[in-house]
Amino acid sequence: MRFLLTLACSLALLMVGAGACAGENWSLARNHDGIKVWTRDIPGYPIRGFKAVTTVKSTLGGLVSLVLDTPRAKEWVYRTDRVDVLKRNDEKASFVIRIITDFPWPLRDRDVIVEGIIHQEEGGTVSIISRTVPREFYAEDPDYMRMPDFEGLWTFRPMGKGMVEITMEGKADPGGSIPASVINLIVHETPYQTMRGLRRMMEDRNYNSATLPQIREVQGRDAQPKEAQP
Repeated sequence: MRFLLTLACSLALLMVGAGACAGENWSLARNHDGIKVWTRDIPGYPIRGFKAVTTVKSTLGGLVSLVLDTPRAKEWVYRTDRVDVLKRNDEKASFVIRIITDFPWPLRDRDVIVEGIIHQEEGGTVSIISRTVPREFYAEDPDYMRMPDFEGLWTFRPMGKGMVEITMEGKADPGGSIPASVINLIVHETPYQTMRGLRRMMEDRNYNSATLPQIREVQGRDAQPKEAQP
């Protein structure tokens, strides 16, 4: 896979969407086991946005390898039943996937079609940016409720001495008749449990020491991880 080293127009558009949760007024919702989760209100949006931060000892390529290993997503992404790759363009480092989420009974399981792009900055930070594909482009499966909106941003920032700061940021509207007030009470659970799952998976040397020819590993940086701030 050849990764773009400059921001393409499509990446810029995705950054605008994925940055919808950026800004002030974050509230710390959870701080446990080396994982911090914040949430915040988004003007005109019913569901609170979230941001989770943790650090792991890993290569950058190892973290990207984990995210791209879609058959194993259900082992660590909270309540994810399956991830199907619908399109993959290695030239543009872009993809389209279908995520199927297991909702507790009696609620219907959800699915969402997401397009994304992978980018590495000159300083080494890797971003994986994703957003919902308009629902008219893919027929809906009657067995699932299609989520109307999803935006996500993974950021892997090298901190030196083999440590990487991981940020998971986004927003998601599950659709249906679930009251927004109920969702907002537990919106921190998904990023927290997903970060726990990621850290568990990164104990595997098949991931934490993996390299990819398309991802440049940053060496010799002695900066210490800063305390996570939104």
